Amino acid sequence: MGDILIPSLMVGDCSHSLCVRVSRLWEFLDPQDDSRLLHTDLVLLDEEGNSIHAQIYPPLCQQFSALLDEGGVYNLKYFLVRKANRFYKPVENCSMISFTKWTTVEVVLQIPPAFPVCTYNLTPIEQLQPRVDYKEYFTDVLGVVSVISHVSSVRTRGRQAEVIKRTVTISNARDTGPTVDVVLWGERATAFPAEQVHRDSGSSPQIIIFVGTLVRSYADNVSLSGGSSCKWYINAPVPEVNALRSSAESNHRPVIWDQGKMAAESTVVAVPEHKKLKDIKYLHPFENKKKEWLVIVKVLKIDRSWWYNACKKCLRTTKPHGDTYKCTNNSCDTIGSPTPRGTRYASPLKTTLTPLSLSFLDGWHNASLKKMWTPSYQLIRLGSFQTKLQTYWRSLSSGMLASPKAQLFMAVFPFK
Repeated sequence: MGDILIPSLMVGDCSHSLCVRVSRLWEFLDPQDDSRLLHTDLVLLDEEGNSIHAQIYPPLCQQFSALLDEGGVYNLKYFLVRKANRFYKPVENCSMISFTKWTTVEVVLQIPPAFPVCTYNLTPIEQLQPRVDYKEYFTDVLGVVSVISHVSSVRTRGRQAEVIKRTVTISNARDTGPTVDVVLWGERATAFPAEQVHRDSGSSPQIIIFVGTLVRSYADNVSLSGGSSCKWYINAPVPEVNALRSSAESNHRPVIWDQGKMAAESTVVAVPEHKKLKDIKYLHPFENKKKEWLVIVKVLKIDRSWWYNACKKCLRTTKPHGDTYKCTNNSCDTIGSPTPRGTRYASPLKTTLTPLSLSFLDGWHNASLKKMWTPSYQLIRLGSFQTKLQTYWRSLSSGMLASPKAQLFMAVFPFK
């Protein structure tokens, strides 16, 4: 077979031949754009049953998709071994494989009968609760199929397009034992052989192993979410399935088609109601805390950032000047490295601030103005706040003060 086994792989380039079976193969698409492929994932098994996760990234996905089939056995060479991903690992291995443009794939035609087909790490149904939103590994479960829903089309939060789903309920074969819903999404929902499982359940229990799922919780009910990484093995000839079948045969009941589950699920994940901005702007916040609406807006303008490269001398904006910067103030013309400023105020002509009336400002104390704006000693000696404001405005208009703080003052307190 191959030159080495999976446990012998070391981080770095590998030029040895590795004989593996592609136990699982799936494509991971952009959740917001189903036409964009992010990477192709594989679970590989060697002849001793050791497993490792592998990934192929664009633009190599198309090249290798024509060479690899799920269930096939291949000799791989010239690949990269690296540290395993931090989250969503399908198998327990601290390393993983990345395909490169130099990776070679050779089909193995004479496959030993004992070459392993699948791998899993089962979590009992009654122990799923602690794994809610667990991200490090996918979750694998075993159960007897009791209920199957028809395919339904729903729209989930965060998606504009509808998505296909199907729910498969499994149990541990005991009447009083726990059950769990496995929600299959998209292509996984349509690929599940629901009719065959329902038909075969008339004569014997249908034992299924789901791998590559995520544990979710809604309204205190634990369920499993099966996306593109989810696979299933129905009545697989493995010890765990045989043991569960023995305990399930005495209480066997055919699989039920659940018509009501589809409607209930559609209500749970229904998209929020469409509203216009004017419809929700003045709603009572206390009476509408948990309500959601979908508002479609058009971005008309994106304002400038709230920081800028300032001249070290006069703090005016600088612009690139060769490999350095030059001040835009004609009376300064300083050339040199700028100073990043954390606040950039809008100009008076573009501000959206609501001006305060001068009558309201008369109530302010003189000390407040002295603390905030002190352009000259003549300003502090004036008696009326309104007179001070007028004098300060004239000094700004005449160019005496051109700092960002002064520009903000002109925007908030326009004087005509």
